[in-house]
Amino acid sequence: MASNSASQILAITKTAPYSKPMASRFLQSRRPYLNLCCLSQKFSNDNALFCLPNSKSFLLAKELEERNSNNHSPTLREICLDHVPGNVLRRLEEVGYLVPTDVQKEALPVLFSGNDCILHAQTGSGKTLTYLLLIYSQINPKKSAVQALIVVPTRELGMQAEPPAIVVATIGSLSQLLEKQILKLDSLRVLVVDEVDFLFKSSKQVSSLRKLLTSYSSCNNRQTVFASASILQHRRFRHDCIQQKWTKGDVVHVHVNRIMPMPACLYHRFVICGRKAKHQVLLSLLQSDLPESGIIFVGEQSEKSKKSGQAPSTTAVIDFLRASYEGSLDILLLEEDMNFNSRAASLTVNVLYFFYD
Repeated sequence: MASNSASQILAITKTAPYSKPMASRFLQSRRPYLNLCCLSQKFSNDNALFCLPNSKSFLLAKELEERNSNNHSPTLREICLDHVPGNVLRRLEEVGYLVPTDVQKEALPVLFSGNDCILHAQTGSGKTLTYLLLIYSQINPKKSAVQALIVVPTRELGMQAEPPAIVVATIGSLSQLLEKQILKLDSLRVLVVDEVDFLFKSSKQVSSLRKLLTSYSSCNNRQTVFASASILQHRRFRHDCIQQKWTKGDVVHVHVNRIMPMPACLYHRFVICGRKAKHQVLLSLLQSDLPESGIIFVGEQSEKSKKSGQAPSTTAVIDFLRASYEGSLDILLLEEDMNFNSRAASLTVNVLYFFYD
């Protein structure tokens, strides 16, 4: 995968840890991707962790014993035991994943049984770990081929040398690699489409996504997982999945509608104001909060605005802040067509980022 377009692909192997990019919807970085297979210490069996002579493993064993004696719901290990490799389960426990979330309790048995699945649950509910555990149950690390593919909506991704067992890619860069036959999906076992509602709403991406689902691989030869916090008309979506052959006919819709409280480390606010007051309100927030860095999303310019010769929305906001903000303010515009390496390098600087995709 030496092509320039390949630089927009993240290939995860069994030997290299990666940090998950900062989620654009949060001001603070979220929990990093788990390096589930990086343990250097070898164990003779899956239960060896509980025999180690240290307090951490003793307390862990004691907690699980108490849970079982009180007839609690099964632990994450118990759900995954016959499906996920032991070293992955041990790594889960090391980083604190003991109790499954609601979506994991409902979806993992469905996925481990081989069904296609629509994961429908709020942000932070555990959807990502759910489909990652499925992937680890399916891939063969000794096989030199792409066996799992995760399609995501953003391009802030990295790359590892081939041959990858797991590929994470945006639909645009993925389509280029498939068309040039740089990447082949002959051995694909699991296909995950994350934030599926976003991708199907994007006119630029929906045709490529449909082609991926039906032309480059067959739903009969893979397990397909769609994940999203919001799926409007989910019954119609499930019907379309079957009719359009995006999934097999046994696809299961797992909907966890429980609303969890916002984590204490996050602080959300919203301001209601008129359209003409938005710039001034933004300026007031920046001057009162004085963030070290921040991300500002700006809506796409309408066709009517373009025809009338008005400046793009991003240009108007940037010009206003540069003229009105008291003090130094570094501003960087990130656009869809920017070179990937430039985008990635820019994210290492503490500035105000304007995303315009």
